[in-house]
Amino acid sequence: MYRLIQVLVVPLSFAPIAYMAGRSLKRQTGWLAFIPLAYTLTLLLSVALEIAEGSPYLEIYRWAPEAGLTFGLLADGLSIWMLLTINILCLLVSLYSIPYMEHRFHEWEHETGEHIDPRAYGTYYALYLLYAVGMMGTVMATNLIEFYLFYELMLVPSWALINNYGYGERERIGMMYFLWTHVGAVVLLAGILSSYWVTGSFEIEALRGVVGSPLAPWIAIAILIGFFTKMAVFGLHIWLPYAHAEAPTPISALLSPAMIGIGAYAAARLVIIPLNPVARGFSLVFSLWALLTMVYGGLMALAQDDIKRFLAYSSVSQMGYLFLGLASAAAYGVSGTIFHYVSHGLGKCILFGVAGILICQVGTRSIKEMGGLADKMPLTAILTLLGFFTIGGVPPTMGFMSKFMIFSGLFGSALAASPEAVAIAIVAIVMTVLTVGYSLWTIRRIFFGPLPERLEGVEEAPLSMTVPLLILAVISVVGGIYPRLITDYLLSQLAALLS
Repeated sequence: MYRLIQVLVVPLSFAPIAYMAGRSLKRQTGWLAFIPLAYTLTLLLSVALEIAEGSPYLEIYRWAPEAGLTFGLLADGLSIWMLLTINILCLLVSLYSIPYMEHRFHEWEHETGEHIDPRAYGTYYALYLLYAVGMMGTVMATNLIEFYLFYELMLVPSWALINNYGYGERERIGMMYFLWTHVGAVVLLAGILSSYWVTGSFEIEALRGVVGSPLAPWIAIAILIGFFTKMAVFGLHIWLPYAHAEAPTPISALLSPAMIGIGAYAAARLVIIPLNPVARGFSLVFSLWALLTMVYGGLMALAQDDIKRFLAYSSVSQMGYLFLGLASAAAYGVSGTIFHYVSHGLGKCILFGVAGILICQVGTRSIKEMGGLADKMPLTAILTLLGFFTIGGVPPTMGFMSKFMIFSGLFGSALAASPEAVAIAIVAIVMTVLTVGYSLWTIRRIFFGPLPERLEGVEEAPLSMTVPLLILAVISVVGGIYPRLITDYLLSQLAALLS
């Protein structure tokens, strides 16, 4: 049935249709993004059922046989929940975008006095679909050149969306985002080409042949630096608070929950699994780096008043958890990383969606200007609580099991390594209190306490904005109550790959 190629081709085909229909459909153009993504979700669900017993689903197409290149698409236990998460988030955010982008364009006209061309809707949704294709193609790619092309395809439309539809100094910040992530991609390309020089193949499976080469540590570092830049770990995070804060909120709801975590998946697929003996040599350093990322992101989040910058620094902190799982280089820890990608994606998408609701309904991004909104916006308050519970690892959300797996893998590796590694693991689990701390403090400041007089007329957001977030919250709780939906895919495959 060629299901995986359809996952790419169908949204890609709808991109020019959305662009051309934008002038006449205006805000309803969002349905032209929703339709293909709904179709691709059914395809991915059928693939997930097929590979439930552990057999991967692979499609191979002739591409450049003279250069030894094939165009391969793979869905297996490691990638299927990445694909489902990306697809679900893109699907629901396309609905959320319909009222939000209408508000954004009206806001723009009010601020600048410029009349928005109706084609702006078409351009937005065309870029949106290209962005979704880039993310899903990156996860499914089976060779390094194909992977790199999709990896760059994620960058270009997301940059254009920030540059054209963002807030504040959107053009300068869009360029900062582009340059940081592109430089990371160039370092990644250097690692890819070096691996070809060693193995003679661009196939991801061939990366195992790098082990034993004197260049193996340097190839691993080059590839990982490219992914760590995308993940925005400490020291490589400078671009993230600006890009996520000033992007249009629906794109923020994909940049943080969906895109940056792909760097962790790619690190697992291209380094931690095929170059596992090399990766284990970096375990202690990476654990310390991950801990620093967690703590720095959490402390910086506590210092923010702008709710979108607050969520951006929270994302830096959450990438520290994904990094910890990778640092363990063990099946349980890496499974926890992929699981936490799913839980963080759901939780952070809810929270960025709530930020957009507050921008639309309350008219401010400043946390200190809010307060007492629980009575006015009870559903939004509940969604915020569930979003923070999911990223904080509080039962019954799936974040609890994902963090449990990360720390189980980390402690297992640390106990077999050194006292220093055990000390880092203990400090890391204690530092989880930061996430709970900034979560509850923010909920207190926004939804409780005295209601400012100027917010007396605030109302709950329309269902078109709250229902997509409610669906994500339900998925998070279901996954928390029955985590085997995800762990059965991950543990069986990673136990074999990292044994």
